[in-house]
Amino acid sequence: MNFFKFFALFFSVLLYGDLCALNFIHVNQLGYYSGSKKIAIVSEMDAESFSVRMASTNQVVFSKRMEEPRMWTMSGENLQFADFSSFKTPGRYYLQIGTERSNPFTIGDTAVYDTLSMWATKAFYLWRASCPIESQFATFRGTDYAREMGHPDTVVYIHQSVANEKRHAESEVAAPKGWYDSGDYSKYVVNAAFTVAFMSMAYEVAPDYYKKLDLNIPESGNGVPDLLNELKWELDWMLAMFDDTDGGVYFKLSSLRFSKMVMPNQDLMDRYMIGKSTSSALGFAASMAMASRLYAPYEEQFPGFSKKALACAKRAYAWALANPNRRFENPADVFTGTYSDEDFSDDFFMAAAQLFITTHEQKYYDDLKLVQSYGSPSWYNVNSVGLLELAIHLDELPSFTDKVQIKKKAQALYDNIYKLYYYSVGRLPLKQFLWGSNGSVAVNGAILGVAYKMTGAEKYLEASQAALDYLLGRNSLDYCFVTRFGSKFPKKIHDRRSQSDNIRLPLPGYLVGGPSLDQPTDCGQTNYPSFIYPARAYLDDICSYSTNEIAINWNAPLVMLLGVLIDQSPKN
Repeated sequence: MNFFKFFALFFSVLLYGDLCALNFIHVNQLGYYSGSKKIAIVSEMDAESFSVRMASTNQVVFSKRMEEPRMWTMSGENLQFADFSSFKTPGRYYLQIGTERSNPFTIGDTAVYDTLSMWATKAFYLWRASCPIESQFATFRGTDYAREMGHPDTVVYIHQSVANEKRHAESEVAAPKGWYDSGDYSKYVVNAAFTVAFMSMAYEVAPDYYKKLDLNIPESGNGVPDLLNELKWELDWMLAMFDDTDGGVYFKLSSLRFSKMVMPNQDLMDRYMIGKSTSSALGFAASMAMASRLYAPYEEQFPGFSKKALACAKRAYAWALANPNRRFENPADVFTGTYSDEDFSDDFFMAAAQLFITTHEQKYYDDLKLVQSYGSPSWYNVNSVGLLELAIHLDELPSFTDKVQIKKKAQALYDNIYKLYYYSVGRLPLKQFLWGSNGSVAVNGAILGVAYKMTGAEKYLEASQAALDYLLGRNSLDYCFVTRFGSKFPKKIHDRRSQSDNIRLPLPGYLVGGPSLDQPTDCGQTNYPSFIYPARAYLDDICSYSTNEIAINWNAPLVMLLGVLIDQSPKN
């Protein structure tokens, strides 16, 4: 490492307090399966070789030469990669180059990611509205995250923007349950639909794993897989957002403005049903169509739920067909989130795909337009979710389905996402560091995991593992981006519960939004480690809502990514 580069990094520490700038060897801080790819990133060292050492004795157990460094424009660093995939002996280790060493990590045959997977999924239990969170289900490594019930939502007022003859303004409805959307206490159907899709796909792709996963939640032991038990808490709320007077779906349940940084039970503002949109109706329809088939085997535990979900899905889809361009915008007196969208073609595709998969009815197939282009999905671009689902269920679809075209489009999607990884100097399946970049990494990693399951091509598994490695510490900031996991994790997340519960450490299992230059002034003008390189534009501070907030649509693909890798990866 040359003197000028070292001085620049040292100066950044003095100016920004960016301690991670002086960490040069970045690993997956949880670890690796013995049989998986094991690759670390080395920044700004121009090293010739590295060694793997036992954490307990410092003994060298593996060493290897390294390739020449390459500049990654996203981080402004010269990067090298330390590949120790051929070293498979289980144990606790660290990497060393000269006097520099990495954070410790584990190599194991099983259970490397089991605890993380459970708590990334259980994070949704901790997100529940309308019930107390109990100690017996919410204690992590000696810390009790129990809290009182917040937001019963048994009295919710109809906002004037959605009043009609049967439901007048200020009339009362009930919409309990559901998960808080992010670091605040609102609940949004559009983001819920994206989240439900990834939680449901996780179960569909790795059912054997999830049937065995014990989340230790109140419903555990009822004969239903716990992932589905937790998911139903959200689906029950979504059903309450359905307006059976006309078939539309309310856009969100929130107060008129965001609450202060208080615990859920201390937020006593009135809450409203606000807005209706084409996107909320279609997202709802897709979610309920999925739910209908997922819960059909559990009629004994949830009588009538599968049938009701499908009936409501069909009505919401019909409402969207009759209202194909209904956008959501906040009414003048509302200042909570918008999740606003202008193009609903992707929403129609996802909803039609899910209804077709569940019903096999020709009319829904006829609504599919496979000429669309498909890229990395997000809450505002969901057609790839529909395509993935068609590919996952391809063998079950009726004979009139153009299965060749679906398979071809799905393959193109897999390859387009793989190319992001292949051509990235940072070996990361990500095109841009936009708001919620970590969520996008998790999404792409999960899709690459599906690609491996569907095709058996090892390259997809390697890229999927790289996505998880990045999220768990193999990044320029040296952060494991999931709270309470790894050697260095976010501690001051933008989340009302974590900031007002008087507990030193944040709630566990949450993936923060991650590096982005979309809003680098949310903490003032001089706080971020970099205003030039987006891969380093992250700040572990409550004020950084643009990089350090949590959200259900980021955790859900993390759940799926973990489930797919645990289910598919070679363990030894």
